[in-house]
Amino acid sequence: MFQLTKSPDSKLFVNLKEKIGESSDNDEIPVTVIFNKKLSDTEFSSIEKLLGNPKLKHKFDIIPGVALNLTKKQISQLEKSDLIQQVEYDAPVHATLDTASSSFGVTKARTDFNVNGDGNNAPTTYSTSDVVVAVIDSGIDSSHVDLDGGKVIAWKDWVNNRTTPYDDNGHGSHVAGIVAGTGEGNPSYKGVAPGAALIGLKVLDSTGRGTMSNVTAAIDWAVTNKAKYNIRIISLSLGTDASSDGTDSTSVAINNAFNAGIVPIVAAGNAGPGKATIGSPGAAAKALTVGALGDLGEKGYFLADFSSRGLTADGRVKPDIAAPGYQITSVQANSTHKYIAYSGTSMATPFTSGTAALILDANPSLTASQVVNLIISTAQDWGPAGQDLDYGFGKLDSYEAVKQAGNFTGTGPANPNHIYKADSLAKTGSYDEYTISVPNTTYPIAITLIHPNWTSSQDFDLYLYNPAGTQVASSETADRQETISFTPTTAGTYKIKVQSYRGSGSYFFDVSSGAATITQTTNQ
Repeated sequence: MFQLTKSPDSKLFVNLKEKIGESSDNDEIPVTVIFNKKLSDTEFSSIEKLLGNPKLKHKFDIIPGVALNLTKKQISQLEKSDLIQQVEYDAPVHATLDTASSSFGVTKARTDFNVNGDGNNAPTTYSTSDVVVAVIDSGIDSSHVDLDGGKVIAWKDWVNNRTTPYDDNGHGSHVAGIVAGTGEGNPSYKGVAPGAALIGLKVLDSTGRGTMSNVTAAIDWAVTNKAKYNIRIISLSLGTDASSDGTDSTSVAINNAFNAGIVPIVAAGNAGPGKATIGSPGAAAKALTVGALGDLGEKGYFLADFSSRGLTADGRVKPDIAAPGYQITSVQANSTHKYIAYSGTSMATPFTSGTAALILDANPSLTASQVVNLIISTAQDWGPAGQDLDYGFGKLDSYEAVKQAGNFTGTGPANPNHIYKADSLAKTGSYDEYTISVPNTTYPIAITLIHPNWTSSQDFDLYLYNPAGTQVASSETADRQETISFTPTTAGTYKIKVQSYRGSGSYFFDVSSGAATITQTTNQ
Protein backbone atom coordinates (compact mmCIF):
# COMPACT_ATOMS: atom_id res chain seq x y z
CA MET A 1 0.00 0.00 0.00
CA PHE A 2 1.51 3.32 -1.10
CA GLN A 3 1.87 5.98 1.56
CA LEU A 4 0.34 9.40 0.94
CA THR A 5 3.26 11.35 2.41
CA LYS A 6 5.59 13.90 0.84
CA SER A 7 9.27 13.13 0.41
CA PRO A 8 11.52 15.42 2.47
CA ASP A 9 13.82 16.06 -0.50
CA SER A 10 11.32 16.78 -3.30
CA LYS A 11 7.84 17.96 -4.17
CA LEU A 12 6.77 14.44 -5.08
CA PHE A 13 4.82 12.30 -2.64
CA VAL A 14 6.26 8.94 -1.65
CA ASN A 15 3.36 7.11 -3.29
CA LEU A 16 4.07 8.84 -6.62
CA LYS A 17 7.77 7.99 -6.46
CA GLU A 18 6.86 4.34 -5.91
CA LYS A 19 4.35 4.41 -8.76
CA ILE A 20 6.96 5.98 -11.07
CA GLY A 21 9.33 3.13 -10.20
CA GLU A 22 6.75 0.62 -11.43
CA SER A 23 5.94 2.46 -14.68
CA SER A 24 7.57 2.65 -18.10
CA ASP A 25 8.59 5.94 -19.69
CA ASN A 26 5.47 6.20 -21.84
CA ASP A 27 2.94 5.18 -19.21
CA GLU A 28 0.53 7.89 -18.15
CA ILE A 29 0.24 8.15 -14.37
CA PRO A 30 -2.83 9.77 -12.79
CA VAL A 31 -1.64 12.57 -10.50
CA THR A 32 -3.02 15.41 -8.42
CA VAL A 33 -1.03 18.63 -8.62
CA ILE A 34 -1.30 21.23 -5.85
CA PHE A 35 -0.09 24.74 -6.60
CA ASN A 36 1.43 26.97 -3.94
CA LYS A 37 -1.31 29.55 -4.54
CA LYS A 38 -4.39 30.09 -6.66
CA LEU A 39 -2.95 30.69 -10.10
CA SER A 40 -3.79 33.54 -12.42
CA ASP A 41 -4.91 32.65 -15.95
CA THR A 42 -1.44 33.54 -17.23
CA GLU A 43 0.31 31.38 -14.64
CA PHE A 44 -2.00 28.44 -15.31
CA SER A 45 -1.45 28.80 -19.06
CA SER A 46 2.31 28.60 -18.44
CA ILE A 47 1.80 25.30 -16.61
CA GLU A 48 -0.34 23.93 -19.45
CA LYS A 49 2.28 24.99 -22.01
CA LEU A 50 5.06 23.41 -19.96
CA LEU A 51 3.23 20.08 -20.03
CA GLY A 52 2.13 20.27 -23.67
CA ASN A 53 -1.49 21.17 -22.87
CA PRO A 54 -2.60 17.84 -21.36
CA LYS A 55 -6.28 17.12 -20.92
CA LEU A 56 -7.47 17.94 -17.40
CA LYS A 57 -9.67 15.51 -15.50
CA HIS A 58 -10.48 18.06 -12.79
CA LYS A 59 -9.63 21.64 -12.08
CA PHE A 60 -10.41 22.12 -8.41
CA ASP A 61 -12.01 25.20 -6.96
CA ILE A 62 -11.81 24.35 -3.27
CA ILE A 63 -8.08 23.71 -3.41
CA PRO A 64 -5.50 25.28 -5.77
CA GLY A 65 -4.95 22.22 -7.88
CA VAL A 66 -5.78 19.95 -10.81
CA ALA A 67 -6.01 16.25 -11.58
CA LEU A 68 -4.60 14.89 -14.85
CA ASN A 69 -2.51 12.09 -16.39
CA LEU A 70 1.23 12.71 -16.85
CA THR A 71 4.27 10.75 -18.04
CA LYS A 72 7.49 10.48 -16.04
CA LYS A 73 9.04 13.25 -18.15
CA GLN A 74 6.11 15.59 -17.61
CA ILE A 75 6.20 14.98 -13.86
CA SER A 76 9.91 15.78 -13.82
CA GLN A 77 9.26 19.04 -15.71
CA LEU A 78 6.41 19.95 -13.39
CA GLU A 79 8.47 19.43 -10.24
CA LYS A 80 10.90 22.14 -11.37
CA SER A 81 8.21 24.85 -11.53
CA ASP A 82 8.18 27.42 -8.74
CA LEU A 83 4.36 27.37 -8.90
CA ILE A 84 4.15 23.78 -7.67
CA GLN A 85 3.78 22.84 -4.01
CA GLN A 86 3.39 19.08 -4.41
CA VAL A 87 2.50 16.27 -6.80
CA GLU A 88 0.93 13.01 -5.62
CA TYR A 89 -0.32 9.79 -7.15
CA ASP A 90 -4.07 9.98 -7.73
CA ALA A 91 -4.71 6.72 -5.89
CA PRO A 92 -8.12 4.99 -6.04
CA VAL A 93 -10.49 5.91 -3.21
CA HIS A 94 -13.90 4.66 -2.15
CA ALA A 95 -14.91 7.28 0.37
CA THR A 96 -18.51 8.37 0.83
CA LEU A 97 -20.44 10.78 3.05
CA ASP A 98 -22.05 7.69 4.62
CA THR A 99 -18.78 6.72 6.36
CA ALA A 100 -18.44 10.21 7.81
CA SER A 101 -22.06 10.19 8.95
CA SER A 102 -21.60 6.83 10.63
CA SER A 103 -18.24 7.73 12.17
CA PHE A 104 -19.45 11.00 13.71
CA GLY A 105 -22.75 9.63 15.01
CA VAL A 106 -25.13 11.25 12.53
CA THR A 107 -26.64 8.04 11.17
CA LYS A 108 -27.33 6.59 14.61
CA ALA A 109 -28.71 9.91 15.91
CA ARG A 110 -31.23 10.08 13.06
CA THR A 111 -32.34 6.52 13.81
CA ASP A 112 -32.31 6.62 17.62
CA PHE A 113 -33.88 10.06 18.06
CA ASN A 114 -36.08 10.31 14.94
CA VAL A 115 -34.54 13.59 13.78
CA ASN A 116 -33.65 14.61 10.23
CA GLY A 117 -34.25 18.36 10.06
CA ASP A 118 -37.89 17.95 9.09
CA GLY A 119 -39.87 20.10 11.49
CA ASN A 120 -43.38 19.50 10.16
CA ASN A 121 -43.49 15.68 9.96
CA ALA A 122 -43.82 15.86 6.19
CA PRO A 123 -40.49 14.40 5.03
CA THR A 124 -41.06 14.90 1.29
CA THR A 125 -42.24 18.50 1.40
CA TYR A 126 -40.30 21.56 2.47
CA SER A 127 -41.39 24.80 4.08
CA THR A 128 -40.55 27.34 6.74
CA SER A 129 -41.82 24.79 9.26
CA ASP A 130 -38.68 22.75 8.67
CA VAL A 131 -35.25 23.66 9.96
CA VAL A 132 -34.08 26.16 7.35
CA VAL A 133 -30.41 26.50 6.36
CA ALA A 134 -29.16 29.36 4.17
CA VAL A 135 -26.25 28.24 1.99
CA ILE A 136 -24.09 31.18 0.89
CA ASP A 137 -22.06 29.84 -1.98
CA SER A 138 -22.06 29.35 -5.77
CA GLY A 139 -25.73 28.38 -5.92
CA ILE A 140 -27.78 25.21 -5.65
CA ASP A 141 -28.70 22.89 -8.51
CA SER A 142 -32.33 22.25 -7.60
CA SER A 143 -32.72 19.80 -10.51
CA HIS A 144 -30.50 17.20 -8.84
CA VAL A 145 -32.63 14.39 -7.39
CA ASP A 146 -31.17 15.01 -3.92
CA LEU A 147 -32.08 18.71 -3.95
CA ASP A 148 -35.32 18.87 -5.97
CA GLY A 149 -38.97 18.69 -4.93
CA GLY A 150 -39.06 22.22 -3.56
CA LYS A 151 -36.18 21.74 -1.10
CA VAL A 152 -34.82 25.19 -2.07
CA ILE A 153 -37.58 27.38 -0.62
CA ALA A 154 -35.97 30.76 -1.43
CA TRP A 155 -33.24 32.08 -3.71
CA LYS A 156 -31.21 35.23 -4.32
CA ASP A 157 -28.49 35.72 -6.93
CA TRP A 158 -25.89 38.49 -6.54
CA VAL A 159 -23.80 37.32 -9.50
CA ASN A 160 -26.15 37.07 -12.51
CA ASN A 161 -29.46 38.18 -10.97
CA ARG A 162 -31.30 35.06 -12.10
CA THR A 163 -34.58 34.31 -10.39
CA THR A 164 -34.48 30.50 -10.23
CA PRO A 165 -31.88 28.30 -8.50
CA TYR A 166 -28.86 27.05 -10.45
CA ASP A 167 -25.19 26.36 -9.86
CA ASP A 168 -22.69 27.08 -12.62
CA ASN A 169 -19.70 26.13 -10.47
CA GLY A 170 -20.72 23.07 -8.43
CA HIS A 171 -19.26 23.95 -5.04
CA GLY A 172 -22.55 25.18 -3.57
CA SER A 173 -24.52 22.13 -4.64
CA HIS A 174 -21.89 19.84 -3.11
CA VAL A 175 -22.17 21.83 0.12
CA ALA A 176 -25.99 21.82 0.02
CA GLY A 177 -26.00 18.06 -0.51
CA ILE A 178 -23.86 17.54 2.59
CA VAL A 179 -26.26 19.66 4.64
CA ALA A 180 -29.55 18.21 3.44
CA GLY A 181 -29.31 15.96 0.37
CA THR A 182 -32.03 13.30 0.39
CA GLY A 183 -29.84 10.52 -1.00
CA GLU A 184 -32.42 9.72 -3.64
CA GLY A 185 -29.72 9.16 -6.24
CA ASN A 186 -27.74 6.96 -3.85
CA PRO A 187 -28.64 6.51 -0.15
CA SER A 188 -24.95 6.14 0.74
CA TYR A 189 -24.55 9.85 0.02
CA LYS A 190 -27.50 11.16 1.99
CA GLY A 191 -26.90 14.52 3.65
CA VAL A 192 -26.70 15.01 7.40
CA ALA A 193 -30.21 16.51 7.77
CA PRO A 194 -32.15 15.28 4.72
CA GLY A 195 -35.44 16.73 5.97
CA ALA A 196 -34.14 20.29 6.25
CA ALA A 197 -35.13 23.06 3.84
CA LEU A 198 -32.56 25.19 2.03
CA ILE A 199 -32.17 28.77 0.87
CA GLY A 200 -29.69 29.42 -1.92
CA LEU A 201 -27.76 32.69 -1.75
CA LYS A 202 -25.40 32.88 -4.72
CA VAL A 203 -22.30 35.05 -4.26
CA LEU A 204 -19.67 33.03 -6.14
CA ASP A 205 -19.46 32.97 -9.92
CA SER A 206 -18.81 30.09 -12.29
CA THR A 207 -15.10 30.14 -11.38
CA GLY A 208 -15.80 30.05 -7.64
CA ARG A 209 -14.78 33.66 -7.17
CA GLY A 210 -16.74 36.51 -5.58
CA THR A 211 -16.42 39.59 -3.46
CA MET A 212 -16.67 39.97 0.27
CA SER A 213 -19.15 42.78 -0.22
CA ASN A 214 -21.56 40.36 -1.90
CA VAL A 215 -21.00 37.90 0.95
CA THR A 216 -21.82 40.63 3.43
CA ALA A 217 -24.94 41.46 1.41
CA ALA A 218 -26.04 37.82 1.54
CA ILE A 219 -25.58 37.66 5.31
CA ASP A 220 -27.53 40.86 5.59
CA TRP A 221 -30.31 39.37 3.43
CA ALA A 222 -30.49 36.31 5.67
CA VAL A 223 -30.83 38.44 8.79
CA THR A 224 -33.46 40.68 7.16
CA ASN A 225 -35.48 37.66 6.00
CA LYS A 226 -34.96 35.52 9.08
CA ALA A 227 -38.56 35.76 10.30
CA LYS A 228 -40.09 35.40 6.84
CA TYR A 229 -38.30 32.12 6.12
CA ASN A 230 -37.51 30.94 9.65
CA ILE A 231 -33.79 30.92 8.89
CA ARG A 232 -31.95 29.21 11.75
CA ILE A 233 -28.51 28.47 10.25
CA ILE A 234 -26.10 30.07 7.78
CA SER A 235 -23.57 27.71 6.16
CA LEU A 236 -20.64 29.61 4.67
CA SER A 237 -17.86 27.64 2.98
CA LEU A 238 -15.73 30.51 1.72
CA GLY A 239 -13.36 33.20 2.96
CA THR A 240 -10.33 35.36 2.34
CA ASP A 241 -6.73 34.20 2.19
CA ALA A 242 -5.23 36.75 4.55
CA SER A 243 -5.35 36.26 8.31
CA SER A 244 -8.11 38.38 9.87
CA ASP A 245 -8.65 40.03 13.22
CA GLY A 246 -12.42 39.71 12.89
CA THR A 247 -13.16 43.40 12.58
CA ASP A 248 -13.81 43.55 8.82
CA SER A 249 -17.33 44.18 7.57
CA THR A 250 -18.09 40.56 6.72
CA SER A 251 -16.99 39.31 10.13
CA VAL A 252 -19.09 41.97 11.78
CA ALA A 253 -22.06 40.84 9.66
CA ILE A 254 -21.53 37.29 10.93
CA ASN A 255 -21.54 38.55 14.52
CA ASN A 256 -24.76 40.43 13.82
CA ALA A 257 -26.38 37.32 12.37
CA PHE A 258 -25.55 35.44 15.56
CA ASN A 259 -27.00 38.26 17.63
CA ALA A 260 -30.16 38.02 15.53
CA GLY A 261 -30.58 34.36 16.44
CA ILE A 262 -28.96 32.64 13.44
CA VAL A 263 -26.20 30.07 13.91
CA PRO A 264 -23.36 31.14 11.55
CA ILE A 265 -21.16 28.18 10.64
CA VAL A 266 -18.04 29.13 8.68
CA ALA A 267 -15.11 27.28 7.11
CA ALA A 268 -11.71 27.81 8.72
CA GLY A 269 -10.06 27.70 5.29
CA ASN A 270 -7.62 25.43 3.46
CA ALA A 271 -4.33 27.25 4.12
CA GLY A 272 -2.95 25.00 6.89
CA PRO A 273 -1.02 23.58 8.58
CA GLY A 274 0.66 26.88 9.35
CA LYS A 275 -0.56 29.10 12.16
CA ALA A 276 -2.51 32.34 11.67
CA THR A 277 -4.10 31.10 8.44
CA ILE A 278 -7.77 31.80 9.22
CA GLY A 279 -9.20 34.67 7.19
CA SER A 280 -12.56 36.41 7.06
CA PRO A 281 -15.24 35.54 8.01
CA GLY A 282 -13.87 32.50 9.83
CA ALA A 283 -12.12 34.86 12.25
CA ALA A 284 -15.43 36.42 13.33
CA ALA A 285 -15.76 36.15 17.10
CA LYS A 286 -19.27 34.67 16.89
CA ALA A 287 -18.72 32.37 13.94
CA LEU A 288 -18.65 28.65 14.66
CA THR A 289 -15.43 28.09 12.74
CA VAL A 290 -14.84 24.60 11.39
CA GLY A 291 -11.64 22.68 10.67
CA ALA A 292 -11.42 19.38 8.78
CA LEU A 293 -10.78 15.81 9.94
CA GLY A 294 -10.61 12.45 8.22
CA ASP A 295 -13.11 9.74 9.17
CA LEU A 296 -13.04 5.98 9.61
CA GLY A 297 -13.70 5.44 5.91
CA GLU A 298 -10.53 7.41 5.17
CA LYS A 299 -8.18 5.36 7.37
CA GLY A 300 -9.06 6.99 10.64
CA TYR A 301 -9.48 10.27 12.46
CA PHE A 302 -6.66 12.62 11.54
CA LEU A 303 -6.50 16.37 11.20
CA ALA A 304 -6.32 17.30 7.52
CA ASP A 305 -3.04 19.11 6.94
CA PHE A 306 -4.75 21.72 4.76
CA SER A 307 -7.11 22.76 7.56
CA SER A 308 -6.42 26.40 8.55
CA ARG A 309 -5.29 27.22 12.08
CA GLY A 310 -5.37 30.08 14.56
CA LEU A 311 -4.47 32.29 16.17
CA THR A 312 -6.47 35.05 14.57
CA ALA A 313 -4.60 38.23 13.70
CA ASP A 314 -5.64 39.70 17.05
CA GLY A 315 -4.60 36.65 19.05
CA ARG A 316 -7.86 34.76 19.59
CA VAL A 317 -8.06 30.97 19.43
CA LYS A 318 -9.76 29.54 16.35
CA PRO A 319 -11.12 27.22 14.97
CA ASP A 320 -13.97 26.08 17.22
CA ILE A 321 -14.64 22.51 16.06
CA ALA A 322 -13.19 19.85 13.76
CA ALA A 323 -15.56 17.87 11.54
CA PRO A 324 -15.26 15.43 8.60
CA GLY A 325 -13.91 17.17 5.51
CA TYR A 326 -11.61 14.72 3.77
CA GLN A 327 -12.83 13.04 0.55
CA ILE A 328 -16.52 13.69 1.22
CA THR A 329 -18.86 12.51 -1.54
CA SER A 330 -21.92 14.61 -2.27
CA VAL A 331 -24.01 16.10 -5.07
CA GLN A 332 -22.38 16.73 -8.46
CA ALA A 333 -24.11 19.79 -9.90
CA ASN A 334 -25.78 19.65 -13.31
CA SER A 335 -25.66 15.86 -13.44
CA THR A 336 -29.24 15.11 -12.28
CA HIS A 337 -28.21 12.17 -10.11
CA LYS A 338 -24.40 11.86 -9.91
CA TYR A 339 -21.96 12.48 -7.06
CA ILE A 340 -18.38 13.64 -6.63
CA ALA A 341 -15.81 13.65 -3.80
CA TYR A 342 -14.07 16.79 -2.56
CA SER A 343 -11.88 17.61 0.43
CA GLY A 344 -11.78 20.85 2.38
CA THR A 345 -13.09 22.75 5.36
CA SER A 346 -15.76 23.66 2.81
CA MET A 347 -17.07 20.11 3.34
CA ALA A 348 -16.62 20.03 7.13
CA THR A 349 -18.70 23.20 7.44
CA PRO A 350 -21.99 21.90 5.94
CA PHE A 351 -21.54 18.67 7.90
CA THR A 352 -21.55 20.79 11.05
CA SER A 353 -24.46 22.84 9.68
CA GLY A 354 -26.42 19.63 9.17
CA THR A 355 -25.63 18.62 12.74
CA ALA A 356 -26.97 22.00 13.93
CA ALA A 357 -30.16 21.28 11.95
CA LEU A 358 -30.58 17.93 13.73
CA ILE A 359 -30.07 19.70 17.07
CA LEU A 360 -32.80 22.20 16.23
CA ASP A 361 -35.09 19.42 15.05
CA ALA A 362 -34.58 17.77 18.43
CA ASN A 363 -35.31 21.04 20.26
CA PRO A 364 -36.59 23.97 18.13
CA SER A 365 -36.64 26.33 21.12
CA LEU A 366 -32.86 26.47 21.43
CA THR A 367 -31.13 29.80 20.83
CA ALA A 368 -28.15 30.24 18.53
CA SER A 369 -25.88 30.43 21.56
CA GLN A 370 -27.29 27.20 22.96
CA VAL A 371 -26.79 25.36 19.66
CA VAL A 372 -23.16 26.47 19.47
CA ASN A 373 -22.57 25.56 23.12
CA LEU A 374 -23.99 22.06 22.55
CA ILE A 375 -21.67 21.47 19.62
CA ILE A 376 -18.51 22.62 21.39
CA SER A 377 -19.31 21.23 24.84
CA THR A 378 -19.96 17.70 23.51
CA ALA A 379 -16.86 17.64 21.30
CA GLN A 380 -14.16 15.08 22.09
CA ASP A 381 -11.13 17.09 23.19
CA TRP A 382 -8.14 16.60 20.90
CA GLY A 383 -4.80 18.34 21.05
CA PRO A 384 -3.89 20.30 24.22
CA ALA A 385 -6.65 20.48 26.84
CA GLY A 386 -9.45 22.90 26.02
CA GLN A 387 -9.75 24.95 22.85
CA ASP A 388 -6.55 24.97 20.82
CA LEU A 389 -5.55 26.53 17.53
CA ASP A 390 -5.47 23.23 15.59
CA TYR A 391 -8.59 21.30 16.65
CA GLY A 392 -10.62 24.00 18.37
CA PHE A 393 -12.62 22.34 21.14
CA GLY A 394 -12.08 18.98 19.45
CA LYS A 395 -13.74 16.36 17.26
CA LEU A 396 -17.41 16.87 16.52
CA ASP A 397 -19.72 14.36 18.23
CA SER A 398 -23.03 14.75 16.41
CA TYR A 399 -24.71 11.96 18.33
CA GLU A 400 -24.00 13.38 21.78
CA ALA A 401 -24.92 16.92 20.72
CA VAL A 402 -28.33 15.83 19.43
CA LYS A 403 -28.83 13.58 22.43
CA GLN A 404 -28.29 16.43 24.87
CA ALA A 405 -30.38 18.84 22.80
CA GLY A 406 -33.45 16.63 23.02
CA ASN A 407 -32.70 15.23 26.49
CA PHE A 408 -32.69 11.79 24.91
CA THR A 409 -31.10 8.59 26.17
CA GLY A 410 -28.95 6.31 24.08
CA THR A 411 -25.44 5.16 23.29
CA GLY A 412 -23.50 6.51 20.34
CA PRO A 413 -21.74 4.43 17.69
CA ALA A 414 -18.63 2.43 18.55
CA ASN A 415 -15.45 4.38 17.92
CA PRO A 416 -11.70 3.85 18.28
CA ASN A 417 -9.85 5.08 21.32
CA HIS A 418 -8.16 8.46 21.36
CA ILE A 419 -4.81 9.11 23.05
CA TYR A 420 -2.92 12.41 23.37
CA LYS A 421 0.80 12.71 24.14
CA ALA A 422 3.18 15.67 24.34
CA ASP A 423 6.97 15.86 24.70
CA SER A 424 10.03 17.46 23.12
CA LEU A 425 13.18 16.57 21.22
CA ALA A 426 16.48 18.10 22.31
CA LYS A 427 18.54 18.10 19.13
CA THR A 428 18.92 16.95 15.55
CA GLY A 429 18.86 13.16 15.38
CA SER A 430 17.16 12.65 18.73
CA TYR A 431 13.99 10.57 18.87
CA ASP A 432 11.21 9.28 21.10
CA GLU A 433 9.54 5.90 20.73
CA TYR A 434 6.14 4.76 21.99
CA THR A 435 4.26 1.47 21.91
CA ILE A 436 0.54 0.88 21.54
CA SER A 437 -1.20 -2.45 21.89
CA VAL A 438 -3.69 -2.88 19.06
CA PRO A 439 -6.14 -5.64 20.05
CA ASN A 440 -7.64 -6.23 16.59
CA THR A 441 -7.84 -4.85 13.06
CA THR A 442 -11.26 -3.23 13.52
CA TYR A 443 -10.02 0.35 13.40
CA PRO A 444 -7.36 2.20 11.41
CA ILE A 445 -4.33 3.70 13.16
CA ALA A 446 -4.31 7.44 12.57
CA ILE A 447 -1.66 9.76 14.03
CA THR A 448 -1.49 13.54 13.79
CA LEU A 449 1.80 15.07 14.97
CA ILE A 450 1.93 18.84 15.49
CA HIS A 451 4.99 21.06 16.05
CA PRO A 452 3.20 23.78 18.05
CA ASN A 453 6.02 26.34 17.79
CA TRP A 454 7.24 25.28 14.37
CA THR A 455 9.80 27.33 12.45
CA SER A 456 11.69 26.52 9.26
CA SER A 457 14.63 25.38 11.38
CA GLN A 458 12.54 22.58 12.92
CA ASP A 459 11.72 19.37 11.09
CA PHE A 460 10.38 16.33 12.94
CA ASP A 461 9.34 13.11 11.18
CA LEU A 462 6.88 10.39 12.16
CA TYR A 463 7.10 6.61 11.70
CA LEU A 464 4.92 3.58 12.45
CA TYR A 465 6.21 0.00 12.83
CA ASN A 466 4.13 -3.18 12.93
CA PRO A 467 4.49 -5.96 15.55
CA ALA A 468 7.25 -7.58 13.42
CA GLY A 469 9.28 -4.37 13.59
CA THR A 470 8.71 -3.45 9.94
CA GLN A 471 8.08 0.19 9.08
CA VAL A 472 4.59 0.32 7.61
CA ALA A 473 3.95 4.06 7.43
CA SER A 474 5.85 7.32 7.58
CA SER A 475 5.43 11.06 7.27
CA GLU A 476 8.54 13.06 6.42
CA THR A 477 7.43 16.52 5.39
CA ALA A 478 9.19 19.68 6.51
CA ASP A 479 5.95 21.31 7.67
CA ARG A 480 4.27 21.96 11.01
CA GLN A 481 2.25 18.74 10.82
CA GLU A 482 3.01 15.10 10.10
CA THR A 483 0.18 12.66 9.44
CA ILE A 484 -0.09 8.87 9.27
CA SER A 485 -3.24 6.91 8.47
CA PHE A 486 -2.80 3.16 8.26
CA THR A 487 -5.10 0.15 8.18
CA PRO A 488 -3.54 -2.63 10.29
CA THR A 489 -3.62 -6.18 8.95
CA THR A 490 -2.47 -7.79 12.20
CA ALA A 491 -3.10 -7.19 15.88
CA GLY A 492 -0.26 -6.74 18.34
CA THR A 493 2.17 -4.13 19.64
CA TYR A 494 2.91 -1.28 17.24
CA LYS A 495 5.70 1.26 17.66
CA ILE A 496 5.44 5.00 17.00
CA LYS A 497 8.68 6.92 16.46
CA VAL A 498 9.07 10.71 16.50
CA GLN A 499 12.49 11.80 15.24
CA SER A 500 14.18 15.14 14.70
CA TYR A 501 15.44 15.43 11.14
CA ARG A 502 16.53 18.95 12.03
CA GLY A 503 16.33 21.10 15.14
CA SER A 504 14.80 20.82 18.59
CA GLY A 505 11.53 21.73 20.23
CA SER A 506 8.21 20.51 21.55
CA TYR A 507 5.64 18.33 19.83
CA PHE A 508 2.33 16.65 20.54
CA PHE A 509 0.39 13.96 18.77
CA ASP A 510 -3.08 12.46 18.80
CA VAL A 511 -3.57 8.76 18.08
CA SER A 512 -6.85 7.20 17.01
CA SER A 513 -6.80 3.39 17.09
CA GLY A 514 -8.01 0.33 18.94
CA ALA A 515 -5.26 0.82 21.53
CA ALA A 516 -6.39 1.99 24.98
CA THR A 517 -3.00 3.08 26.33
CA ILE A 518 0.37 4.26 25.09
CA THR A 519 3.81 3.69 26.65
CA GLN A 520 6.96 5.70 25.99
CA THR A 521 9.83 3.21 25.63
CA THR A 522 12.74 5.30 24.32
CA ASN A 523 13.90 8.89 24.76
CA GLN A 524 17.16 9.50 22.87
